[in-house]
Amino acid sequence: MSKLKLTVTISHEEYERIEEEKKKKGLSRSAFVQEIIKFFFAKEDEQFKIKKYIDGYKRIPEKTNYIAQLEQVQFETLDREF
Repeated sequence: MSKLKLTVTISHEEYERIEEEKKKKGLSRSAFVQEIIKFFFAKEDEQFKIKKYIDGYKRIPEKTNYIAQLEQVQFETLDREF
């Protein structure tokens, strides 16, 4: 994967925070910012998947009698095992 340089303008407070955190982690500034970006996109992807799951559940909710049947099977299985 090729790498690109990116120039951004941030507040002095944000810069100081980045410097402090990268030092704690023993990372270069570039590596630390890459971690931040990866974390951001991972969270965005996770939120998208959660929203997609919720939308699907709202569109086709589980039937309560099906859930009750599953619970009954679980209880019966646990009773036999213990």
